[in-house]
Amino acid sequence: MKLIIDVGNTNIKIGIFKDDKILKKIRFNNEKKIDLTSIFLDFPNINQVLFCGKKRKLKQQINNIINKKNVNLIEWDDIQKDMIDINYEVKELGFDRLGVSVGAIYLYPKFNNHLIIDIGSCITYDLILNKKYKGGQISPGINIRLKSLSCFTTSLPNLQFLKPEKMLGDSTKNSIQSGVFFGVNDEIKARIEFYKKEITELNVILTGGDAFHFKNRIKNVFFDDDLLMKGLNLLLNYNVEK
Repeated sequence: MKLIIDVGNTNIKIGIFKDDKILKKIRFNNEKKIDLTSIFLDFPNINQVLFCGKKRKLKQQINNIINKKNVNLIEWDDIQKDMIDINYEVKELGFDRLGVSVGAIYLYPKFNNHLIIDIGSCITYDLILNKKYKGGQISPGINIRLKSLSCFTTSLPNLQFLKPEKMLGDSTKNSIQSGVFFGVNDEIKARIEFYKKEITELNVILTGGDAFHFKNRIKNVFFDDDLLMKGLNLLLNYNVEK
């Protein structure tokens, strides 16, 4: 049984796997204190842990727990990253982008070409051609865009995201929500259209914490909420077997 910990920019995501199936998913805000002891009590057969991120206190907590158990801890920096061919500076490629790329290649084997759009704190676009990672783009996510409007102006409010019901905003708050949401929506559509004109038989996958907002707006794509976790699980399997 495996425990995978993904320390993201906003949230910490935890996945528990058995026989390559996700048994449980847990999400915490990065600012909250987390106690992992209950996870090991509920799943005492965990014997492999993959830790991706930089949260020192959380890593120390894991070390304290596994010192009392027969558990193998692997940190992201120690992961062998040669599961796929990468035409990119490997040291600069984050675990999130590599994880979703591995997931796309191995979980969607009928396709040679993939565009993975991960919509979270940032929006990442990762392109795979002939099963080789080529690179992509990074742009601000929904909440970063909202925050930037209040940070870099003197009069606009700092808003929590609320999906707009219509395009035309009838107040400052509604105009901000609409501008940010439909701006992201149009960006994603334009990026898909650009790559599909350049690449035949392109498989497009939307994933990430905010992808569900666009599920009914962007057509002819796969939605895979667990692509990163499944890709990290494949990487963990690969490293354990080597």
